[in-house]
Amino acid sequence: MGSIELKNKRILVTGGNGYLGRHLVERLKNEGAQVFIMDKFGEASANTFILDITNLESVQTAITKIQPDIIFHLAASLNRERSFDRFEETNQVNFVGTQNLLFALQNTDYQNFIFTSTSEVYGSNIAPFVETQLADAASPYSLTKVFAENFIHTYSKTYGKGFTTLRLFNFFGRNMSPKFFIPQMISTLRKNETFEMTEGEQKRDFLYLDDVILAMILAARHPATNEIFNVCSGKAISLKELVLEIKEKLNSQSKIIFGALPYRDHEVWNMVGDNTKIQQKLGFKPKYNLAHGIEQMLK
Repeated sequence: MGSIELKNKRILVTGGNGYLGRHLVERLKNEGAQVFIMDKFGEASANTFILDITNLESVQTAITKIQPDIIFHLAASLNRERSFDRFEETNQVNFVGTQNLLFALQNTDYQNFIFTSTSEVYGSNIAPFVETQLADAASPYSLTKVFAENFIHTYSKTYGKGFTTLRLFNFFGRNMSPKFFIPQMISTLRKNETFEMTEGEQKRDFLYLDDVILAMILAARHPATNEIFNVCSGKAISLKELVLEIKEKLNSQSKIIFGALPYRDHEVWNMVGDNTKIQQKLGFKPKYNLAHGIEQMLK
């Protein structure tokens, strides 16, 4: 299949002012694309629409003006809780928001709707996770992502539209919010403060930010084949090993207290993906291994 030239393409990034969105937007602009942003936060401009994705009317108005060729749908409500207390608001953004976006796009002749899902949809499947395994949502948050994935699939089939679903595994990168595990840990270890965590036996598959962006760009460059792809390194490391490795790299005097925090309910012990499919079909080859990515981050 021929590669799609992104230059001058009208590309919409929902959640374009978020962490991943900002880096994707920058890369798309470097590719010469005409980039539009939809986000709940930030300042409105000719190419930036500040709106609530749960409001169908405002999404429709923006889509009418944008008329995108390619859509990256990143806007989401991230909720790590294992309870259903905040399910309604998470579902409104993640499921109803996706629904609104596709309804608004119904009469638009777009080429690819690229959706960022999560590795959490695999839940208690046997790792390494492969795209053919049935979803088994590990949390209310990942359940809303499963709803959205299924909706995109059925909607696109019904109307003959193209989509690509990217299941992102854990990623990390520069200037990331300290709410996330790796930046929080680095910041604490740098200050030589005590770091409290779980026993750290859970294994994760980490990918550096630039490789995540690379996978997204490759998805846009390839014609939509209405498929799901894991975006991961294919390598596992336990959180305990990771913390000890970074502590050594930083020569940190921090005391690490393993087991200070309890594990989450329904913890996924081995969240590792198989990236064979994205390598074969989209030509994805991660440029950074974990050590190299961490070095970039520590800079």
